[in-house]
Amino acid sequence: MNTKIFAPLLIATLTCSCISTAYLIPAAAKTPAAATTTANRVYEKANPAVVTIRGNSKWGSGFIVSNDGYVVTNAHVIKGQPAVVTLIMADGKTELPADVVGFGKNGLDLALLKINRRGQKFPTVALSKTTFRVGDNTYAIGTPFDEAFQNTLTTGIVSAIREGGKFIQHNAAINPGNSGGPLLNDRGEIIGVNTGGFGRDTGNVGINYAIGVDLVRQFIIDARQGKSSPVATIATE
Repeated sequence: MNTKIFAPLLIATLTCSCISTAYLIPAAAKTPAAATTTANRVYEKANPAVVTIRGNSKWGSGFIVSNDGYVVTNAHVIKGQPAVVTLIMADGKTELPADVVGFGKNGLDLALLKINRRGQKFPTVALSKTTFRVGDNTYAIGTPFDEAFQNTLTTGIVSAIREGGKFIQHNAAINPGNSGGPLLNDRGEIIGVNTGGFGRDTGNVGINYAIGVDLVRQFIIDARQGKSSPVATIATE
């Protein structure tokens, strides 16, 4: 064989093999981004409007329902507190004073506050206008146990509907400090105000209660029209 001819052919063959082999090596697979869940969307939509309410010796949760700063919470959260309480916004840093506007009548465990910031616009969470059913998903946001746990999300379902919708029984974990915070549906809308649950001394057992949105809506209307009680009417805290 003519080595002068064979050598260039061998080199050309090896070169082509290297090039073609490179095309056979697959590119590194990209890790797909995690899919956005309903809980993600609910939290991102509603959480900016959820606040921590700080009193003299206790705290609770609440949520902003109008961009001019009206805030809903439980009456027992601010019962016995000064006429002006401190709100900690969702960023965990901003603290704003809020006036107590009024309380629910006839033992209704609701209170309305107004943030003292004229002209400032605030994030809000909407009240649901749709019905809820047993088995629907629920989402609770609030500040359980300590201010360090602000912006905590828990999830569950509607376990039962009590007194024609006045109260919602659900199993999204509720603990001390969650009182006054929102109970939300899959659209990030308010279906109730979390009020309490069983097992406060032994740990949450999944039987929790929220005041239904229809009562909440009417209370807000009455309080803004000056038709609420000037003092808390709940029997006990």
